Amino acid sequence: MAYRGVRFSAAILIGLCLAACVTRQDHVLAPAAEGLVIDTATGQPIAGAEVRYVELGSATPIMTDAEGAFTLEGRTERRTRVVLPVSGVYRDSAMVQASAPGLADGYATAGFINGLGPEAALYPVIVLMFPADAPETPLHALMQDCVEGPRQHHALQMVAYVAGLDAADPPPWLNPDTAEGLDEHLGRVLPSSGFQKCARMSEAWALYKSQTAVLWTVRTARQASETR
Repeated sequence: MAYRGVRFSAAILIGLCLAACVTRQDHVLAPAAEGLVIDTATGQPIAGAEVRYVELGSATPIMTDAEGAFTLEGRTERRTRVVLPVSGVYRDSAMVQASAPGLADGYATAGFINGLGPEAALYPVIVLMFPADAPETPLHALMQDCVEGPRQHHALQMVAYVAGLDAADPPPWLNPDTAEGLDEHLGRVLPSSGFQKCARMSEAWALYKSQTAVLWTVRTARQASETR
């Protein structure tokens, strides 16, 4: 009987806690973001490209201006949730998609901090776009058995493209902040765990790391200059 009484009391305490901890909080579906759409064939910004958040499929796309720049409005909704000690603020992201005639769709990630209400992206969002008939890359050959969908195909094109950039003399749009954004996007679309599905996993991972090293070099350039 004593055990049953303890169990009953514990159930009451848990019920009271849940009642007290259930609240309505802002959840960011997509952050406010600014960015640039780049034609990798020319290195120039693309005017008139349509840009949207994938998560907000019903939203009207935004057109890039004459300089290839765009501004995406964020969207936040109120959600009922149970607040636990481990919940609250966390890093999140939303997928950006760009479309333009003659080019394959381009993708990018807008990283942000969720849990504090309306948020802005942590960095400018750079969308790299490739010709619709762009040839496959060496990484495609190593990952032909484990690549799924247009986002991953686009990411492999990105890897080959950034490998050709000079970290000592990067294009105007590439800086520590945008390098972070490109690196985060690749990490989300091509996570390290995804390489385990590839028959040539070791070769693919080694090539991926070597070809994306330029992003890490650019990302750490600011930190190196500040410590001098």
